[in-house]
Formats: sequence, C-alpha cells, structure tokens
Amino acid sequence: MCSLLGASAWTSEPINRRNAFSKAIAVPVAAAGSLVIAGSPVEAAESGLALAQFQDPKTGIKVKVPSDWIASVQQLPDRRTVNLWMDPKDPKSLVFIAFTPIRDDFTSLGSFGSVDQVAVQTILPKGQLAGVDVDAKMLSAVSAKQSYLFDYLQTVPNVQPTTHFRTIFTLQQGATGGAGSVLVTVTAQTPEERYSTELEGAFNQIIDSFAKA
Repeated sequence: MCSLLGASAWTSEPINRRNAFSKAIAVPVAAAGSLVIAGSPVEAAESGLALAQFQDPKTGIKVKVPSDWIASVQQLPDRRTVNLWMDPKDPKSLVFIAFTPIRDDFTSLGSFGSVDQVAVQTILPKGQLAGVDVDAKMLSAVSAKQSYLFDYLQTVPNVQPTTHFRTIFTLQQGATGGAGSVLVTVTAQTPEERYSTELEGAFNQIIDSFAKA
C-alpha cells in the first residue's frame, strides 16, 4: 500500500514541461524492495543524524542520505523510479530521490523555465491537491550546481501540519541509455517543528553534498 502526496503520481499521460516537475515532487511514503548503500562511510551530521553517501549507478548523481533510516526502492507505472529513506520513528520525515525519464527535446533545465518560473508554476500555487486545500510558501529558489534548489513550506489544513521541504531538481542527459534524459529530484522533508529544532543541519549537509557526475 502506498500513500502519495500529489494527485498526478499514478497517471501515465505524456510528460510535458509542467507535469514533469509535478510528477517528480509526488512522494511515495511507503515502498517495496530494499536499497543497499554498499561501502559508504557513515558520518554524523550536526544534528547527530548518521549520513552515508548514495550514488545512483545510472545517472551518477551523488548525495548523502540518512544511513539509519529505512531504505526502499519502487518502480512506478509511469516509468519513474523512487529511492526512499524514511525515519522509522517519524514517517513524516523522509528523503527521496525520484528519477523521471523525459523526452530528448528537454535539453536543459531551462527547457522547463527559469528557477523562479518553476517555483511559481509548480511548487507554490495555492489551491487544491488531491481534493484538499494547500498553502505553500517559498523561502528560497536559486540556480546552482547545474540544478534548481528550492527551500519551501507547505501546509494542508487539518491534514498535514506545516512541513519543511528542501528540493533539488537537475537534468541528466543520456541517462536513460538512449537519447532521452532523466529529471532527477532530491527532496528532504520533515515537519517544520522538527526542522527548526533538530534536522536543519542534517538537511543542509544533504543538500550541500549533492554532486552530478
């Protein structure tokens, strides 16, 4: 059984410049399968959270992830692959990496628009998500590391308390083994109360550790 944040997560319509990002930020909060981080040294973040380096063999991206959280991997019907790390003591705190195959006419992140355009059109809209009201606030949107980096809050009244998200969008060309590219999304999320008191330092390290091949 899998619960999703995002109404379009299980659809299979052709991916266009807007719903590619919308699909990428839809989050499976439970997944089947196991994920092994082999030979990765473990280090403690400032919060005390143990981190280990993960490297995807297909895209070559590297990022540190919580080594003591439950790891899983899932193949979705729309060809996305999602690697997930969830805090066993707090399922609202998780890190996930989504790999979304896209058409070869997406030649750069600029194909989706500027970092500010993506923030406004995809992450920030107030309205409804899966039939419930959603309110989002962007704290930071920057272009760095050949990627778009977002820091934002999201609240779903009476459903989800204010949650803090740190997200990286990047494009890896030729990572499908053919002419197409892969939109890679790295997201760390936790309730805002826990972010401000415990996990901010660890999330900073996760985002700072991200590197492309």
